[in-house]
Amino acid sequence: MKIAVSRFRVAASTRQLLATAALLLGIAWQPGGFTADDKLVMNMRDADIRSLIQWVADITGKNLVVHKDVQGKVTVLSAEPLTPAEAYQVFLATLEVHGFAAIDADGAVKIVPQSMASASSPPLGRSGGGETVVSVIRAHSVPVAQLANNLRPLVPAEGMLTAYPETNSLIISSSAHNVQRINDIVHTLDQGAKLQFETIRLEHANAQDVEKSLAQLIPGLAGSEGYRFVNISVDTRTNTILLGGEPENRRQVRNLIDSLDQEVMGGNTDVIYLQYVQADEMLAILKGIGDALQTGSGEQAAGGGESKISIEASKSTNALVVNAPPAIVSKMRSIVEQVDIRRAQVMIEALVVEVTDDDVRDLGVSWIYSGGDHFGDDGTNVAVNTLGPNLKLGDVVDSDGRIIRAGGGLTLGYFDNGDLKAAIRALATSTKANILSTPTIVALDNEEAELLVGQNVPFKTGESTGSASSTENPFTTIERQDIGTSLTIKAQINRGDSITLDLKQSTESIAPSVDVASDIVTNKRLIKTKALIKDGQTLVVGGLLRDDESEQRTKVPILGDIPLLGKLFGSTSKSHGKTNLMVFIHPTILKDDLQVAEITRQRYDFMRGQQASARKPTMPFEKTEPPSLPDFETITPRQ
Repeated sequence: MKIAVSRFRVAASTRQLLATAALLLGIAWQPGGFTADDKLVMNMRDADIRSLIQWVADITGKNLVVHKDVQGKVTVLSAEPLTPAEAYQVFLATLEVHGFAAIDADGAVKIVPQSMASASSPPLGRSGGGETVVSVIRAHSVPVAQLANNLRPLVPAEGMLTAYPETNSLIISSSAHNVQRINDIVHTLDQGAKLQFETIRLEHANAQDVEKSLAQLIPGLAGSEGYRFVNISVDTRTNTILLGGEPENRRQVRNLIDSLDQEVMGGNTDVIYLQYVQADEMLAILKGIGDALQTGSGEQAAGGGESKISIEASKSTNALVVNAPPAIVSKMRSIVEQVDIRRAQVMIEALVVEVTDDDVRDLGVSWIYSGGDHFGDDGTNVAVNTLGPNLKLGDVVDSDGRIIRAGGGLTLGYFDNGDLKAAIRALATSTKANILSTPTIVALDNEEAELLVGQNVPFKTGESTGSASSTENPFTTIERQDIGTSLTIKAQINRGDSITLDLKQSTESIAPSVDVASDIVTNKRLIKTKALIKDGQTLVVGGLLRDDESEQRTKVPILGDIPLLGKLFGSTSKSHGKTNLMVFIHPTILKDDLQVAEITRQRYDFMRGQQASARKPTMPFEKTEPPSLPDFETITPRQ
């Protein structure tokens, strides 16, 4: 007898036809391929079995060869969405119910009547009363093997009840009324099991470590879906384990937990390696809270007293060696993980410059004040309220560039342009501006950074000349001090990318010698303030004024030196001006390695450009070019 077979393939036209048929049959259809995590709903009533076979071939990617005698109508109901693997199991059960079997052979699955299948797969008879359906019921807390044993007497002999432990599901074939009744029973039993729970507080072991050990011992414990032997949760605050599930299962897990929750003689020694925080700093933190951790955990030594906690720091490896009960070691490790984090950095660009009043007014600096007479005669001039109106420096400077009623105080403001490089270019072109320093420094968040440009000058602090009747030798004591331009700054990064700057800037120089002084005299101007600024803004600090008086005499050679008459052959001019010391601060937050690398590359490329523009041949017709800096990518290869 010739057997006609047909092979179903997933083609575009077939997909379109199946999508329409699936809609009519109540099958949830998704065009395209299916993955193991896709969810499908199988709800079919009196559907053609060949349409079901085509649909299963599409979602599973299997090659199905169908015998010509495979005919009939099927009804399949699914209470919950199924994965493709579960849908295939339902498909196999449906074939068995209707007298067919699936046989794997040579990369294909043959769908044949059970009479042609292996003798180990006897056919099942049809239900004699009502419609026969196949349904999948999933339990979450009760094991399906136990459910199948208890519910099998409720299924007639011609029906079927199979457990699928992989997803803790039951596959049942029976009348629609009987399937609904069994579904209600499973739901009631499953909900009742969920309400049973207990708490176990550990005395010696760490709850998280115990949970990991249980997950390795009990495979079903770590499953994300389906049945779990028990449901387990950990409360790290109280070192407590919460168990949920059947009483017998919870009893078995409780015995395991009791076996693991044993005192470790001599404590537990662990090494905690640090990444960012220094070991000495972390040692002080842990020692400060060690007593509180020991009291809160209730750890007891073998003799009844409290267990001893020992913490030592290893500077060479930047690590901590902790000897304590496991629960306390775990708490300390948790604290270290929260404290030992990477901190952001702040790149601070500064410009220290002496400018005349005209230069300040041309820069367009908005000086911010909080109301009141800040340019009065009392010598105070502090402006810190950023919510007040703007006051241009030109409002307190007359047409000749002189400051009206200027006191010797401090002023704060923000540069309108916001670009520090623009301010440097503007001041560099001015003949009356004296740029003292343009430092750039990078510091960690909340760490102090200091920069000094100057000289180390000796100062006489004591002297003894001795006398004729004294036996002491004459001596002079000298103390050296740094003289120059110094900048000390501490940046604290706040939420919202605002920065609190703790600034101290001083400019000190050696004054011309005077007759009344027996040693070196210095001129010093100091700015010390604390301000709040946004990331990328430029803060301007100024207002330290200095009166400059100079006298210049011009004369005719020889004739101008004649006593009395020499004044007729020369002239004397006096000048008086005011110089303002201003400090521009431009902070930039560096949050990650990419931003640091980009800033470094920009500065490096700038230096290469400066070097290239300054290179000139040292000798005529010289062919050898002077050495130059390599490309930035050459010295810092990409990872």
